[in-house]
Amino acid sequence: MRSTSETSYGARIGNAEKLVAALQNFDNYLPIKPEYSIDSYTDLINTTKRLNKTVAEKKQTYSLAVEERIQIFEKRPGAINKILSPINSTIKGIYGRTGKESIDVAGIIAKMRGANSKNTISMNSNEATVSQSYQSYNSRAQYFSDLIVNLTNFGTNYEPANTILAVQSLNDLYNEAITSNALVMDTYTKFAQNNASRIDSYYTLSQTAIRIKDSVKAQYGNNSTEYLLIKGLRI
Repeated sequence: MRSTSETSYGARIGNAEKLVAALQNFDNYLPIKPEYSIDSYTDLINTTKRLNKTVAEKKQTYSLAVEERIQIFEKRPGAINKILSPINSTIKGIYGRTGKESIDVAGIIAKMRGANSKNTISMNSNEATVSQSYQSYNSRAQYFSDLIVNLTNFGTNYEPANTILAVQSLNDLYNEAITSNALVMDTYTKFAQNNASRIDSYYTLSQTAIRIKDSVKAQYGNNSTEYLLIKGLRI
């Protein structure tokens, strides 16, 4: 995704509004085409400003979804990463360190921990990075599901004192994990789509400003006060 700072976006909108203010004070400005009129350009500015607001909202929603996923998988009390060692210890206590059941569970946990290395994303991540992170979390969730299946198959042998480690609690946690991972992808997609629309809108804003300047130069002259007043506005 192409990136431009929010400061730059704000400055460009400000200059576009200065352009409109200048045109309103020119004596009988006559645009070459209707889309170069004051009203049309004002509408384009307002559309772009609405997209700025929408992108900010989508970005915040995406950021919150990323944080929620991190909490479920890694940070909060009872997060998936935090209960792996207690589960491992519980199984070893039941079946012994060298029991097949213990070895199987330890193997699944090792796979889950091995999938941790490709999770990092930021607000500047591109589509490929976000997708890779989604797949990584999805793999961890699948391994977690495999772990739950194993624990379920142990039947009444697996009845941990800590209810957080109980099969029902683990199933609930798995469902949370799957939902949170899907939400990250969904919110990122909406953020990316709206940001692409915003980039297109700013491009149109810039190109239209160039044509408006050409209109002013043609109408008032290359060295006119009107043209010199707007010539340096970067949009």
